[in-house]
Amino acid sequence: MHAVSVGEIASAVPLINKLRSAEPQTPIYVSTSTVAGRKAARRHLSSITSGIFYAPLDYVSCVRRTLRIIRPALVVILETEIWPNLYAEIKRSGARLAIVNGRISNRTWPRYQAAKHFFAPIVSLPDVVLAQSARDQSRYLQLGVSPERLAVPGNLKYDAAPTASSSELPTFGATRVWIAASTVGPNERGSNKRYKIDEDDIVLETFCALARELPDLLLILAPRQPARFKPVAEKLRRRGVHFLRRSALKSDPSLRLALPGILLLDTIGELSGAFALANVAFVGGSIAPRGGHNILEPAAAGVPIIVGRYMHNFSALLRDFLTAEAIIQIDKSDELLPTVRDLLSHRDRASDLGRRALNVVMQARGVSDRVAAYLWPLYYESSPKAYHGPLPRASLAPLAYMWERGGMVKRRRSEARRKLGPALPVPVVSVGGITIGGSGKTPFTNYVAERLRQKGYSPAILTRGYRRRSPAESTVLAPGSHVSPAFTGDEAQTFLRSGAAVVGIGGNRYETAKVVLNEYPSTDVFVLDDGFQHARLARDFDIVVIDGLDPFGQEHLVPLGRLREPLSALRRADAFVVTRAESDLRYEAIGRRLRAYNPGAPIFRTHLVARRWHDYGSGKPIPALGARRVGAFCGLGNPQNFWNTLEKLGLEIVFRWSFGDHHSYKPVELQRVAHHAFANGAEVLVTTEKDRMNCPDHLEPNIAPLPLLWLEIELKLEEEDRFFAVLDHALNKEEDAA
Repeated sequence: MHAVSVGEIASAVPLINKLRSAEPQTPIYVSTSTVAGRKAARRHLSSITSGIFYAPLDYVSCVRRTLRIIRPALVVILETEIWPNLYAEIKRSGARLAIVNGRISNRTWPRYQAAKHFFAPIVSLPDVVLAQSARDQSRYLQLGVSPERLAVPGNLKYDAAPTASSSELPTFGATRVWIAASTVGPNERGSNKRYKIDEDDIVLETFCALARELPDLLLILAPRQPARFKPVAEKLRRRGVHFLRRSALKSDPSLRLALPGILLLDTIGELSGAFALANVAFVGGSIAPRGGHNILEPAAAGVPIIVGRYMHNFSALLRDFLTAEAIIQIDKSDELLPTVRDLLSHRDRASDLGRRALNVVMQARGVSDRVAAYLWPLYYESSPKAYHGPLPRASLAPLAYMWERGGMVKRRRSEARRKLGPALPVPVVSVGGITIGGSGKTPFTNYVAERLRQKGYSPAILTRGYRRRSPAESTVLAPGSHVSPAFTGDEAQTFLRSGAAVVGIGGNRYETAKVVLNEYPSTDVFVLDDGFQHARLARDFDIVVIDGLDPFGQEHLVPLGRLREPLSALRRADAFVVTRAESDLRYEAIGRRLRAYNPGAPIFRTHLVARRWHDYGSGKPIPALGARRVGAFCGLGNPQNFWNTLEKLGLEIVFRWSFGDHHSYKPVELQRVAHHAFANGAEVLVTTEKDRMNCPDHLEPNIAPLPLLWLEIELKLEEEDRFFAVLDHALNKEEDAA
């Protein structure tokens, strides 16, 4: 989320809170462009964001480096910051792009119109533009944004307006309190034009005139810039008015102010609460041509508000208040005195104006909910691509091409060999994937075999035995066999320990299947593990497991991305099973993309449920850990899934270490893991069942004083009956035909 400065940061707070409450585990980063914005972000957002940083300069190299580091799925631009390279590189990375609270002010609109040929292609890049008002929506339309990408959910600033709060400021017995908020001096820092108007002089002249009529009057004067606190105090001293600095009052609370008098608010953070004390408020920066300041704080306190003619920075808000007759806008500086006098003298009129202002705020709230409803689908529809610089891309692209061509040649040869030999006499169900790394294929293979056995089949699982150290070309093991992981590989250990099926291990799954049939002739169905690319063995049903965390392999083939084959290969699938897509929006977005490649294959979803923890040494189940501090390690294709599971279980991960997929651990490695985990305050080491199989035995001396536990996971399939009805039909299609 990019928020330029203080105002945008204030608008971002309620939206980020809304997003965070909906998805606590989603990382949210915030960039700013100004020192003041960064300070505001650190003050208000540090506890609810994953990081705060300065936005990169709009050079391609700077933008690409930032996007490579964060790899965002969605970038949200608050209000209207148009950076051509940033927008283009966001879209190139595969992330979604949204403009939120978009506005085009009256002052800048002529420039946009004059350079429409330049801005139109840029503002057409966002996937959605959420404008502040109907006028802003119309201007985006004129710049070329398509109507289906435009909406007006409202102005986020309304949600950022604080509710009325109490104040510790004394009023010294005043019955009439006037606040002059955010006043500016001549040519004040931050203005892009020269002017001579000093709003403090105008306010002071008005006060002196009112003081002669209203002896019970208190003016709370709050200059906009802290640098002007001292010069304004000197000005008040020269005028000879009764005044007191708030900073002095904090040092000596016994100080008193004679009325009519002025309290100079020369502190930070007290103005918002002070509005609850006011009978009328003037919001500065509007008589001087600065563009105005935020009127929502006094409005939320139900205070009648006066502003000058220059409110172009808040034109959308001003229109809302003017339409509701909830604000007074004066045209000239000499109109301030009679307007303030009238409101201080006619309490009923002032109260009615304040109620109208409060009603505008209350009725317009809820914008964060509406904006979030637009953002979440974009977030879940995104498909970040592999993001490489020019040199790495130039070197990796030829390798990706060779991978693709090599895969095609290998597939043709395997299919040719398959046609020459006889088919297996029993049906084959393949469970595979389109991406490298962990997508949940092995647990789902085991699940299918278990359910087939429960339905009366005699299944056997065929697996390659990745990283096994056995000279045999084919190894066949009975269900529940106790064999070293070094002999079988870690995937086969999962199958053996479940006891669901005979396990055949070998690189040539066709030959291994014949050995299985010879030793176990009752086998009536094979479940082929990780077999989508194994064309040597004919199959009756191809299940493709899609990793919900990275469903489309960063859109590129290995080594540019994580795809094993082009996405067009999805046409071969008979069914899709989506894992790790807990959000319905994510699941639906993946489903739409899959149907574009294969409209006929049914789509199912699985959930992984943590069942119980087991002791590393004995394997015995242990009670729930509760809210413990843990050191975690794993060697998975996608370790983020394990970290997410631990966080959902309420564990605090104080140290984590990710190894390569199928990593075989050495005692010294786990000794280092335990040392770092203990140094960071961990009470226990935790890992996955798969990683426990790759750990050596008798590790206790190496990892002391920490115990090691592994997590047992259970797979749940949505619409299980429908899935197995489809599978049964495929397995028995020859009988059905007969």
